Amino acid sequence: MRPTRRAGIPLLASAVVLTGAAAALASASVPPKAPIVAAQQAPLPPSASIPGLATPPTRAWPALSAPVPAAPVVSEPVPVPSAVPRATIPTPVIGALGIPESVLDAYRSAEAALASDMPSCGLAWNLLAGIGRIESGHARGGQVDADGTTATPVLGPVLDGSLAGNTVIVDTDGGDHDGDRAHDRAVGPMQFIPGTWARYAADGNGDGVSDPNNVYDATLAAGRYLCSGGLDLTKPADEAAAVFRYNNSAAYVADVLAWSAAYRTGAESVKDTGATSVPTPTTGPAQPTTPVPTTPVPTADPPAPPPMPAIVLPTLPPLPCLILCAPTPAPVG
Repeated sequence: MRPTRRAGIPLLASAVVLTGAAAALASASVPPKAPIVAAQQAPLPPSASIPGLATPPTRAWPALSAPVPAAPVVSEPVPVPSAVPRATIPTPVIGALGIPESVLDAYRSAEAALASDMPSCGLAWNLLAGIGRIESGHARGGQVDADGTTATPVLGPVLDGSLAGNTVIVDTDGGDHDGDRAHDRAVGPMQFIPGTWARYAADGNGDGVSDPNNVYDATLAAGRYLCSGGLDLTKPADEAAAVFRYNNSAAYVADVLAWSAAYRTGAESVKDTGATSVPTPTTGPAQPTTPVPTTPVPTADPPAPPPMPAIVLPTLPPLPCLILCAPTPAPVG
């Protein structure tokens, strides 16, 4: 026969009844307290001390690390396929904003001529100066004769595709201006491609000859080229578009406009260095060098590091009431 355990049940029931009665008497003898404000509620006891409540599993939160600051942006010119490489020009050391007197006179003469011939263009001499500074260092620091012609031709690299970013241009002038019958080269203090010179050639000094190696002729031709197409160079967008057309490189345009702005208010005339013979360069950089005008050029601030992400904890479900629970309010209505 299977033994019975029914005799233990009345004893356990009696203990529960006595415990409940004692708790009721204790609660009746204690005066009522004010409602507990949620913000002042004591923390709940650990789940291990509450009978019947299982210990929640430990959540494994991913470790947070401080964001790595973005690397500083280094602006490097990127070769542009259609950009024309420039010659390496050895120039004497002159003041940062000094312009040889003959070359400065050529820039101002071109501005005056175009103000009469193309008044709607609004070309300023300092834009020509910005281009001349990068293209040839103002005719190699003013190495020109009394008529404004350079001591030796200023020639860029051969445009045969051998340099990075080098446009291939087959000969268009029979070597008359650049001395090369196979491929073209940029010519003169304003670095004209022979085919472009044939269209915009000018006689800036009135000697009856159009010579790309003469600063007066070359600057007037450059002004005509910049003003072509009905652009208004008093508008920043048109001014930038004109320089882009001169050389399709963002770094080049930025350099030209930086020098132009510096020359507009800070240029000074210095003496020419004269018609000193300088070996003609045969190679040059794929991009113009970056000028360092004494007038500060605004630069963009480095990017700020991303903000620390906020930690959002998931909402925990309400804990069930196990002991001394308030009665559930009756539904309204």
